[in-house]
Amino acid sequence: MSENQTTVQQPTSPDDEINLLDLLIVLAKHKKMILILTFAAALVAIGISLLMPNIYTGTSKILPPQSSQSSSVNAIMLAQLGGLSGSAGAALGLKDPNALYVAMLKSRNIMEKIARRFDLQTVYEEKTMTDALKALEKESTISSGKDGVIVVEVEDKDPQRAAALANTYIDELNKLMQTFALTEASQRRLFFETQMKPEKDKLTDAMILLDKTPNTSLQYMDALRNFKYHESIYDVLIRQFASAQLDEAKDSPLIQILDKAFVPEKKSKPKRSLIVILATLVAFFMAIIWVFIKEALTRSKSDPEQDAHLQELRRSFHWKS
Repeated sequence: MSENQTTVQQPTSPDDEINLLDLLIVLAKHKKMILILTFAAALVAIGISLLMPNIYTGTSKILPPQSSQSSSVNAIMLAQLGGLSGSAGAALGLKDPNALYVAMLKSRNIMEKIARRFDLQTVYEEKTMTDALKALEKESTISSGKDGVIVVEVEDKDPQRAAALANTYIDELNKLMQTFALTEASQRRLFFETQMKPEKDKLTDAMILLDKTPNTSLQYMDALRNFKYHESIYDVLIRQFASAQLDEAKDSPLIQILDKAFVPEKKSKPKRSLIVILATLVAFFMAIIWVFIKEALTRSKSDPEQDAHLQELRRSFHWKS
């Protein structure tokens, strides 16, 4: 084999390799500092967690109307549209009806009534009602699950108030829906009532015409069809008018309460054990990193070449004015 084809392998310097034993030696050398920093961080975490107030969560669950109970006007419209009811329903946002009730629960209308009932502006120590509503919104979580159940969770330092706030959300939603239902039923009743009178007059005129027309003539068949047409329309109006009257007289709750919020016996947060454990672990690893950095800086000072690299690194991070 020729001299040019000979491959010469340069020996690897021990300084270029990371030696596990060296790492352990560094850790053992600075073990006292690592333990002190870790222990100090644990003590600080314990102190901070103990100063944090207990927070309790009141939880209530409801099942909103699953039929056209609260949207009979939309139901009538969809029925009249026939085959187009599917696309119309999607346009009206009926694919996810729970989103409507979640939006109602988050509305200023309901939240302001809750804030005034519990004097949350004083409780939250806020200067304005708007700030109190923001604080209430921050402490409230309202969500709708795939099972159709709406969950209302409210956090508070007082367990009794936490449960009361969650239940009041449901009470105010039910009152609001009662108002909407009553208003909508009244409007329907008034609409059908105004339509009944002219239709009754048309039916009377059709009856008179039918009585005057000989039953042997062709005009009699037209008069009969006209009478039957107005008779069927008037019958529908009467039924709708009676249904609207019944809906207007109803005073039953539209919301089904699955779980009413009870006074929580245990706090939901802070999770003091978790806080202390995470803080201790973070401090431990940060102490180890700091020890390795300190050891590297110390060794670089004894090595002119490494010290030159270090000075160059410092200059690269230095911002020139």
